This record gives sequence, C-alpha cells and structure tokens, in this order.
Amino acid sequence: MTPFKPNHGEFRFAAPGTMDAEALRLSKVAGLFTKQARLRNAISYAGILGFGLTASMATGAFAGSVTTPGSYSDLGTLGGTNSYATGVNADGSVVVGYAGTANNAGVHAFRWTTTTNAMTDLGTLGGTDSYAYGVNADGSVVVGYANTTNNAARHAFRWTTTTNAMTDLGTLGGTNSSATGINVDGTVVVGYANTPNDAAQRAFRWTTTTNTMTDLGTLGGTSSSATGVNADGSVVVGHAGTANNAGVHAFRWTTTTNAMTDLGTLGGTDSYAYGVNADGSVVVGYANTTNNAALHAFRWTTSTNAMTDLGTLGGTNSYAYGVNADGSVVVGQALATINAGSRAFRWTQASNMVSVDDWLRAQGVTLVSDVTVEARGVSADGNVIVGTLQNGHAFIARGATTVTTPDPTVPHQTVPAQTVPTQTVSAGLMDVTNFQQSLVSAPRVSGQLQNADVAINGAHSSPLFMLLDAGQSSVWFTGDGGYTSMRSAQGGLGAGEFGFGRGIEGGWTVRLAGGGQYGRMDTPNAGNSVFSSGYVAPDVSYAVGGGVVATLSGYFNWGKADIRRGYLNGTANDSSFGSAATQTYGVRARVDWQDAFKLASTGVSPFVSYTYLNSQMNGYTETGGSFPVRFDGSREISNTVRIGADARTPLTDNLGLVTRLEYGHRFEKAGAGVSGQILGLSAFSLDGASVQQDFVRGGLGVSYKLGNGDGLVMVNSSNQTGKNTTWLSASYRVKF
Repeated sequence: MTPFKPNHGEFRFAAPGTMDAEALRLSKVAGLFTKQARLRNAISYAGILGFGLTASMATGAFAGSVTTPGSYSDLGTLGGTNSYATGVNADGSVVVGYAGTANNAGVHAFRWTTTTNAMTDLGTLGGTDSYAYGVNADGSVVVGYANTTNNAARHAFRWTTTTNAMTDLGTLGGTNSSATGINVDGTVVVGYANTPNDAAQRAFRWTTTTNTMTDLGTLGGTSSSATGVNADGSVVVGHAGTANNAGVHAFRWTTTTNAMTDLGTLGGTDSYAYGVNADGSVVVGYANTTNNAALHAFRWTTSTNAMTDLGTLGGTNSYAYGVNADGSVVVGQALATINAGSRAFRWTQASNMVSVDDWLRAQGVTLVSDVTVEARGVSADGNVIVGTLQNGHAFIARGATTVTTPDPTVPHQTVPAQTVPTQTVSAGLMDVTNFQQSLVSAPRVSGQLQNADVAINGAHSSPLFMLLDAGQSSVWFTGDGGYTSMRSAQGGLGAGEFGFGRGIEGGWTVRLAGGGQYGRMDTPNAGNSVFSSGYVAPDVSYAVGGGVVATLSGYFNWGKADIRRGYLNGTANDSSFGSAATQTYGVRARVDWQDAFKLASTGVSPFVSYTYLNSQMNGYTETGGSFPVRFDGSREISNTVRIGADARTPLTDNLGLVTRLEYGHRFEKAGAGVSGQILGLSAFSLDGASVQQDFVRGGLGVSYKLGNGDGLVMVNSSNQTGKNTTWLSASYRVKF
C-alpha cells in the first residue's frame, strides 16, 4: 500500500520557484488557494516563501523550490473568476501562474510584479489557453505551455521581458510539449515533449545557445520526463523507462557526458528523482525497496555513485522532495508508524531522518502533538522548511537564527544590504493562515480612524448644544468612554477634552478644543494594540436663519501606537512587539435644522454631514518572538456621509430627554492594505479588509442644567466597525 504516493503518470516537478502538478492538486484539495473561503484568486507565495527561493534559485537548490503556496497577496485575475499562482522568483517580486480571462474566453499565463501590483497577460501561441509553471531568478523569463493555433497542440513556451512575447520552443517531432523547469539565468529550459508520430514522451533540454530542444533519451525504455535542473543548467534530473519496460528509474543527465546515468533503485523496480542541489552533485527522490515492499526516500551523490536509503519515521514509506544548496539537508514526507499518517521530515547525515515536529521540539518549540504532513521545500542553508500541516494550511518552520532589522522608513524593495542591526529569533513553526490573520488583525490605522470618528462625531456631535449668543463665552469639558468590537479585535476606548467658545456678531460661534485619546484593542493569540494621542479640534458654526445652522469642524491628532502582534508558534501563543508614530487629520461639514418640526412637546432637529478623515501610521520594525515583521508605513482615508435627527423632549425645567438616530455611508469599500517584510524570510503584501459601508447609530441621553452650567449625557451605540461600538459621552458647559 502507498497511501500518499504521488501520481507518477502526471507528476511534473516544476523547478526553480515553480509548483509541480501533484503539489498543485494537493494544494487545491487542501484549500490553500482560497480567498474568503472560496476558490478564487491567485495567492502569491512570494509573501511567505521568497526566502527559500532567494536561496534556492541563487544556488540552484531547485528541489527545494516551494510547492505549497500561502495566502499573502491576492493577485486578482485577468478578467475571469479564478487564478492560480504556480511560481515565484528569487526575491519574491515576480509571481507567475495562470488565470481566467473575461467572459470565460480561456485561461492565460500571467506574470505579476510588486512594482505594478497587477497581472500581465502573457498571451498564447495562437490558441485559447496557456499556463506558466516556471520563472527564473530575476523574474525576467517565464516558461510553461500554451495551445497553438486552433488548439491543435500544446507547446512549451519561453516568455521574456525583452521580447514581451512567447517563443514556441517546439517539440521533439510530435504534437505536444511542456516546459517544467528553468535555470537561474533563464538560458536553460527543461521538460518533456512528444517524439515523431507521438510514439513516446521524452525529457528535453532547451538552451538559448542552440535554440532547439535536445532529446535527453531514455534508460533503454520508451519514455522519460525531466523534473529538475541545477543552477547553471548543466545537470538535469527526472525519471525514464528502462529496457524491456522493466521499470522506471531516476536519471541524472549532464552536459559533460551528454547521457543519462541510471541512478538505480533501492532494490526494487522503480525510482523517481525530484530534486537536485546547486552544483548537481546530489539528487533526491524516492525508490522501491527490495521486492517492491515499500517506497523509501533516497539521496544519491556523485561521490558514492549510489543511492542511500534515508529510511522512514517508523512507518512503511517515505518520499524526498527537496534538497538544500550544498546537498546536506533533505526534506519530504514519511509515514510515522503504521496507520499514524504522514509527517514532514528533515534529514541530515548527523541526525538521520527526524520529523520536522521533533526537530522543532528539540529547539524549544511547543507542540502538544505532531501537526505536520509533508515538507516540500528547504532554504539554501537548510534552516527553513516549508510544507503542509494536518489542518491543510501551509507552514514555515525555521530553526533559531539571527535576522537583520532593517530601517522601517526604507521600503522593503530597497532595503540596503550593508550592515544593519540584527536580532536573534527563536525557532518557530508558522501556520501561514494564522500568521496572515495576525498581520491584518491589529487595528492599525483603522483603530485610529475609529478614535477620530468618536471625537469628531461623538464629542462634537451636538453643535446646536454648543451655540452661543454674540458676546457670550463658554468653557466645557467632554469625556467619551466605551467598548468597541471589530472583526478580529475588541477593547475599550476613551477621550477627554477641554474647550473654549465665543459668540460673535452675525450669528457666528467659534470654538477650540484640545484633548487626549486612549484605546486598547485585544487581538487573537494574546495580542493587543494600544493607541495614545493628543488632538486639537476647532469648530465654527453659523446661524443661517430659520433655525438652520452650518458647522465646519477640524481635527488634528498626533500620537503613538504600541502593538503586540500575537500568533501561533507551534501550538503555543507567541508575540512580536513594535511601536510607531501616528497622525490623523480631518474635516467635517454639517448642517442642522433646529426644531424643524415638533411631535407634541418634542422638537426634532434633522441634520446631514460629510466627514473626511486621513489617518497615517509610520513604518516600524518588531522585536521578539519567532517571526518578527517590519511593517511599511500605511495610510487610510475615510469619506463618510451621515443623515439623521436629534430629538429633545422637555421633562422638567432643568431636564430634557435627548434621542438621536442616524444612518451613515462610507464610500470606501476596503481599508488600508498591509505590506512589509517578515524578517529573515521575505516581503508580503495584503489587501485591506472590507469595511462596513452602511451603518446606523442610536443614542439616548439627558440634557440638564446644573449650577451655572448645562450638560449632556448620552449613551451611543453603532455598528460602524462591522460589529458594535458602545460608548458614553458626557459634557458640561459653563457660559459667561
């Protein structure tokens, strides 16, 4: 029995930075391409795995190329419904794959870059569809296959930024071909193609020098397929049929010998090579053991010219999928024990095969039980492993290491390579889905906008109450405090302000207030965000006549955010901490119609307002935890209109019942995106979360006269954050 053996008939490992067909299938099944729980847009594994590719592609550890994408950047589509990312370049700035076009006219290969933040349609070879499966180190060359005119065939293609067009790489005389891998500089392409009369499928190697496919032959059988290529393109690996159809064996082809070398088996019939290290001296894969009793991961080296059985984790089978740059670290999956399921493994000469779970436990990571299923990629130094968890999420496992702490004011694309501060981070296991949620769960600028809104449409939400006659002056104190709940955070907020007002001839009232705000939001996995700030808020009101009053208000806020971002490290909570300066400014225009009509003794005063807010947070770099992040600065703008009415019902000479009801609409559909760099790994970019565009607010309170002054106390509730914000507003004013 081989419970998790790949489909050999269709398994095509896509070397540097590409995804093999089986991994793509497994990823779809696991739901790793979902957005909002729906199979939808391509997800860039640049966001989580550029680190491995930076190392792998620069050194040729192509078997370590990432094959399980995460969900860090929604790349969109080409006008259709679905898209799939299949490859990423060395620094994570270029992603390739395929996407549906408008009106379901076809599926086209695409190339997405961080510079344009958009997909480029790479076209086809004259037919309907095309698929990109590989990209070189600098992202300038893309390979895959495309339909030819009238969809008569599918041919391997090579697209470059120089030509901005696909080049048909042809076939080996038959109908079809497909490119599965490309070397570092993009000059060598490998894959498989049909021979004349479609008699067989053969591994090929194409170069810019020859501009033609070379049939790499077989091992005496009929067919072969190339699955990997080393850094300079001089070594190709894959599997091929042997004489008399006796089996399928792993092969290693070199430019020196211009022939396939049979790498043998582990005593059984078949073997399959899926990875090659940088210089081509180490090949990994899996092979049948004696009597085909099992499939075991193997490591073949030029020095021994033989396969080494890497063993298992106590079960029957194991499979090697990736190897690091110098060939010293091999990763894959293996059965733990009979009927116990598979685990990701890491093999070295010193430790032999150990589960990634146990490798992490030995470095202090808390894992109550094993959580991994398979490892699909490894970084050049062997310290970072990527794969899939039992919950279907992608993972990144990293041993303890030292990472640079770049200047947060420098965009991640241009962080200088010279000496920068460093910090030591502990070993960690990142659940990619959970980690992504931690990147967007902190309120950040959305929290600042909320605080600003509470001030400008809370403490300053009753301009009629603050009107003064000509020559009158006033001082007042206003305080707001309450509870707020957002999609992934909840906590308290508070504000207090003092102000001075003066009535001027001609129906004018001017006011100036100053105050401070404080808010704390608790986020998942024991994280929290604390905002503290000061602000000034000038107002001017003008009595137009007939009870109509127009008010223009300003708001200027400056402060600091202290953010502890919580996330899972293994099965335990972990956190990283950072602080950033914040700034918010805004303006509100409002028109009130005092006592426009009455219902019995109740005077109803309708109002309409427009509010513009602009909130910014500077970039910052976290410290502590297993996966600290450098966040880019961010900005979010809010344009909101409100329409509602205040009603006042006299209760006594000194008391009145005040009610408020309003409807609001925000014009923006989404908040600010989040971008930055996971220290020691790679850049990430996430679109902003959708916002609550339509919301309502209700308020109930009392107006009162006390001593020489008057006041207003009101309880307010709103679903503006998508959930609930409830706060108490209290003010007291003395006129003189």
